[in-house]
Formats: sequence, C-alpha cells, structure tokens
Amino acid sequence: MTDGFKPLPTAIEIAEASKDKEGTHPLASVEGTDWHHEFELIDPFIATRKELEELWQSAPNRRAQDWLTGIMDTRRMYAVVTGSPF
Repeated sequence: MTDGFKPLPTAIEIAEASKDKEGTHPLASVEGTDWHHEFELIDPFIATRKELEELWQSAPNRRAQDWLTGIMDTRRMYAVVTGSPF
C-alpha cells in the first residue's frame, strides 16, 4: 500500500541528474567586469551587511543581485539562530 507520494531524491540521485545538465555559475555573466573584480576582494560570507548591500546595489545584472540576495538571506538566518549580529 502506498500513500501516493513520490519519495524525495537522494543526494546521489541529485548529483547524477546535475551531471546531465549544462549549468553555469550565477556570476559567470559578470566575469571580467569591475564589479566582479571588487567582488573577488570581498568574502561575502564574512562581509558586513553594508558591504553586501553596496555590492547588491551596484551589481551589473539581476542574476548577480539574486545571488547576493541568497547569501544575505542565509546570513540573516544564521544571525537569527545564533544571535550574532549581521
């Protein structure tokens, strides 16, 4: 007897499926730009909120902004859980 739900894929199944897809890093579209050079000098996982917000505002395209938004959201979640300021 089944409940009608499909089981979630395992990490190995996800990795195998991703090999079949041609993907690019979200920041590949901004490689070589002044913004990318500036980004390379900053570690987004330890940068201040102000630094990340400035990078977000100056990002050359939406894809780079979205990538930074994900990092900032993750940092906010860590701050809530740990009580560390961000």
